[in-house]
Amino acid sequence: MREYSIFNHIAPEKRRSRKKSGEVVWITSYADLTTNLMALFVLMLSISQISAQKFEVVAQAVSKPRLDTLAELKKQIDREIALAHLEQQVSTELGHSGLSVEFTSGLLFERGQETLTLESLKDALPILQILQATDRKYMLSFEGHTDDVGSDARNWELSSARGVALLNKMRELEVPAERMSVAGFGSTRPKVEVQSKEGAELEAARAANRRVVIRVYQ
Repeated sequence: MREYSIFNHIAPEKRRSRKKSGEVVWITSYADLTTNLMALFVLMLSISQISAQKFEVVAQAVSKPRLDTLAELKKQIDREIALAHLEQQVSTELGHSGLSVEFTSGLLFERGQETLTLESLKDALPILQILQATDRKYMLSFEGHTDDVGSDARNWELSSARGVALLNKMRELEVPAERMSVAGFGSTRPKVEVQSKEGAELEAARAANRRVVIRVYQ
């Protein structure tokens, strides 16, 4: 017996139309899915490339010794010293405790004075600006030193005041106060011993001892 179905009453043309319509919907959905998957893969690829680049930068930063950054800072300052012909008045030294930039006091201050001169600012400002641009992780210490002439009390005051004068100049350059400190040593840490020296040799030793040192450390 022939099985009865409600679909027997549907015209063949309509059945073909519905079949074609279903095929169109299926193909359209498949195309949309394929497009979305392609977009997802492109996005994942671009993210992976960016992450790889960031990873490389981080890896280089971690693997680089800390002194390499200070070594680059030293090169910049040494370059400025050479351009300004200040080799006799400014020197740098890099060690495990950090970078020291030493100024003869005669470059920055008049004899026995604690105020920075306009002439000294003109010469030293480019170096101070280089120090101002150092990474915020570095601290700056300003150390004043005097010769052995005069009273100990006055030498302590003078060395400290000179350190403060440099600190204030760096504050004008917008270096945060919490990154800076001052130390005044008077004549207690001579660079050159003065004992048994006389005349020009003694004066040269005292001139070497009159200095201000900026230390950069972490």
